[in-house]
Amino acid sequence: MDGSPEADGVVSEPPAEQQAARERPLEEYLQRPPSPVASDVRAAIEAGPVDPAQALPLDRVARMIDPRPLSAETGWCTLADGVGFVAVRTAMPRVSGAMIDWWFDWHPRESLRYRVWHPAAHRANSLQERPAADRSLVGAKAHWGAVHHPVEDVGIGVVHARIAFHRPSEMGFGEDLLEHPDVATVVCGYVGDRRRHMRHTVLIHVFLRNGDGVELRSAFWLGAALRPFGALGGVGERLLNNRIVRRAAIPAQLPRALATHCSEEFANLATLLPELHARFANY
Repeated sequence: MDGSPEADGVVSEPPAEQQAARERPLEEYLQRPPSPVASDVRAAIEAGPVDPAQALPLDRVARMIDPRPLSAETGWCTLADGVGFVAVRTAMPRVSGAMIDWWFDWHPRESLRYRVWHPAAHRANSLQERPAADRSLVGAKAHWGAVHHPVEDVGIGVVHARIAFHRPSEMGFGEDLLEHPDVATVVCGYVGDRRRHMRHTVLIHVFLRNGDGVELRSAFWLGAALRPFGALGGVGERLLNNRIVRRAAIPAQLPRALATHCSEEFANLATLLPELHARFANY
């Protein structure tokens, strides 16, 4: 006897059937009411645009790992150069940095996983694996170098996005970022529009340790990184990144809509993630 299930008279399910058996319970999450957004966060978004002087400058993203309060922890506005700024802070008790790292590798592999994150807004997702060079880096996270292809409606209509995730050191943070005692993990990269073949936005999520969980600082600079997919740099890229082009490329209502969407999806994830991690992290 070789000790295999087949040898003992038990036939294992084929991998595809095993996967289906694990995924079916996820459908129950689509029926659950979403977790509420904290009242102070919702009030800050609904209060209208913050003073642009309170927006964190893109060249100071490293300030996000400092737990001291930011001028605008939650808020949105349009800057003088046409960049839309969004900041949202979300409490995520019982969530760890390891759970977040797992989530950003696990959820894009099946659209149903992405849908349970925000059933009302998320439609589908897929994953483009990262290159082997990224996997070989010391301390590399599974999502570094990966590209996600979400289909979602953040409040202005369905978009087919492209999110290219990068190492924090490529986005303005120090090489030793993840050794900082306050930092649980960081997720960052560039957002684009697949159908327009255009990169447009800088995305940063900093997860700071806080008691038995984390506090998430999310920030977006909409239109700050305009560039067609593929090779273009120098003068061509500088010509695109101006106020006139940004006004045409970024809908005026997007900063507020994205602030609302971000607050909703991470409030829901704060509730779901400990349970999802416990159920699925070992598969």
